[in-house]
Amino acid sequence: MQEVVDSSSISSTQFLPALLRTWDLVGFTLGGLVAGEGTFVVTTASETFADGTPKLRFVFEVKMATRDRPLLQALHAFLGRGSVYDRPRRKPNWEPITTFNIVSRQSHHAVTIPFGTRYLLPCEKRRQFELWRDAMISYEAETAAHRPKRGRSPCSIPGCHKPVRGRMLCRSHYYRATGY
Repeated sequence: MQEVVDSSSISSTQFLPALLRTWDLVGFTLGGLVAGEGTFVVTTASETFADGTPKLRFVFEVKMATRDRPLLQALHAFLGRGSVYDRPRRKPNWEPITTFNIVSRQSHHAVTIPFGTRYLLPCEKRRQFELWRDAMISYEAETAAHRPKRGRSPCSIPGCHKPVRGRMLCRSHYYRATGY
């Protein structure tokens, strides 16, 4: 094998910190956009729990004039979650609006909370984000205690705890009842 002559003295690992700095630069830039134009909102969902208590929705949203849609698309691409959609102008002299939002609590845990924690600098929006995040976490803890455990129902025959196949009966009781 021949040795490489006149190879670069810069290793590929030296580029990694520069790449991370570039990624952080984009993140902090988008964090500034969120600090200026973003909202963290808690709303009531249209449906309620079985006991009648209202379900809450946690929404992260950024609204801007449609002419600035590329900024919202950049935020969408950076986070990898959410939706970007357009609304027509509400009055003749107003601009049409483009909105980026994330509503899924799973997405909030995956991207919104890590993004806000890392890229929102200390400011009023950071404080609002932290209150919103803490409210969502405590809401999830409170509702988890009232939520029934997911899984298959047990057979309706007293003393049988096998999972239901159909007609609220386990496989063996279903066979006895139907012959199938």
